[in-house]
Amino acid sequence: MILSSVFEQAQRYDTPLIIEYYFRGEKIKDPITFFEVNQPFCDYIFPSTTETLVMVNKYLIYRETHKLVISEYGFHLIHL
Repeated sequence: MILSSVFEQAQRYDTPLIIEYYFRGEKIKDPITFFEVNQPFCDYIFPSTTETLVMVNKYLIYRETHKLVISEYGFHLIHL
């Protein structure tokens, strides 16, 4: 599964999940397009799709109080 699919899947829950993607300290405004255009590059930089799906599933517990930030450095839960 490509990362853009992970992003789309995460947005399908009844309670929207706040997930932000960052690269080199800058927020990615359109993650779906970014990951589709840069797929081979992102496979080496960002966490694997398996790791991302596991983290999104864990994040469901915190979805109302935190946002999930994903970057080339990994995952971070940020309190809203």
